[in-house]
Amino acid sequence: MDITSYEREALLDDIEGIFEKDDNITIGLLLSITAVVMLVLFLFMPKIYLSNNIYQTSITIEKLKKTYLSLKNENTILKGKIAKMKYKNGVTH
Repeated sequence: MDITSYEREALLDDIEGIFEKDDNITIGLLLSITAVVMLVLFLFMPKIYLSNNIYQTSITIEKLKKTYLSLKNENTILKGKIAKMKYKNGVTH
């Protein structure tokens, strides 16, 4: 398929027409974009804040839970030692 010179020039004119469009950003467009961004931030910031707050609270709860379990196990061990000492003192005296 051979393209004629007329078709080539028509294709080049179409391409030049695409690149010659006025792509300036107007103040109205800039304000519209800013308004949309602000609206999106206004709508999603509470969700982001709450999600982050829930995440931080869950981390704190998990640390406290680990500490509680550790202290509970230590308490069980100490109660066992106290029981042994009471038995030892009761038997020897």
